[in-house]
Amino acid sequence: MIEDFAKVEEFPLVEERNLYAYSPLDLNGSSGFNVAPNHKAIVDSETGRVISVVGQGYNLTPNNIVVPRYDEAISRSRLDTTGMTRKVSSSHDGARTVVVYTFPAHEMEVVKGDTMYLQTTFLNSYDGSWKLGSLLGALRLACTNGQVVHDSYSSFYGKHTKSLDIDEVVRKLEHSLDVYMKNAELWKQYPSTKVSALEAENILSTFANGNKKMLKILQETHLKYVLEMGNNLWALFNTFTDWSSHAKVRKESNKSSIIINREQKVRQVLPLLDSLRLAA
Repeated sequence: MIEDFAKVEEFPLVEERNLYAYSPLDLNGSSGFNVAPNHKAIVDSETGRVISVVGQGYNLTPNNIVVPRYDEAISRSRLDTTGMTRKVSSSHDGARTVVVYTFPAHEMEVVKGDTMYLQTTFLNSYDGSWKLGSLLGALRLACTNGQVVHDSYSSFYGKHTKSLDIDEVVRKLEHSLDVYMKNAELWKQYPSTKVSALEAENILSTFANGNKKMLKILQETHLKYVLEMGNNLWALFNTFTDWSSHAKVRKESNKSSIIINREQKVRQVLPLLDSLRLAA
């Protein structure tokens, strides 16, 4: 039941409002305000603060409606919610929302003492930057790196709609548990998969894509993990997840959104990492 979860945070009520443009002089020689034909504002219902400006085709899906429905989907799934935590954060002045659910009951060890918890992340936006969606991942307790999972069935995205299909979300959540266990078994192979200095440097350079500052950070982070874990795929994988989770951000208030975007970038490099595992 939802009541068994962590207390549900209150989300500000939001609504759509027309945008008006002031015209100092129209064709009839009078001035006034005209409704903007192609855009509308998403505002805080209580304060009237404009959160974002979107196109007329954008369908508002308020957090106070869809997040409880996602909670319901979790309660109906076969995920074990014992000890589950639920963290809500927002960015871009409330235009983007991230809700991270961590499931300690779904624990696994890559190597002895290196523990992971299943995580799923719910996303919503009021500025059209994200579709309504959910992503699968894991939390590495040793350094709180968010371990990302690359699997098309571990996530879902949909147009903003109040009629969130609970049955579909439940199905995705239940499949995400299978995907998590599958990836956990793959991760167990990473510490024994040797990676040469040249192979690591090539992948780091590919990921940085000409960004010298990023490459330096990655190289320094990789050296730290190599000293801790050895020259292996687990050290290389944690280099990228350390960057996505912990590298400095320019604007702290947008950190949650930045981390999500970084994790999406890390997902793109996962096939290269798995090719090293397969070639070993």
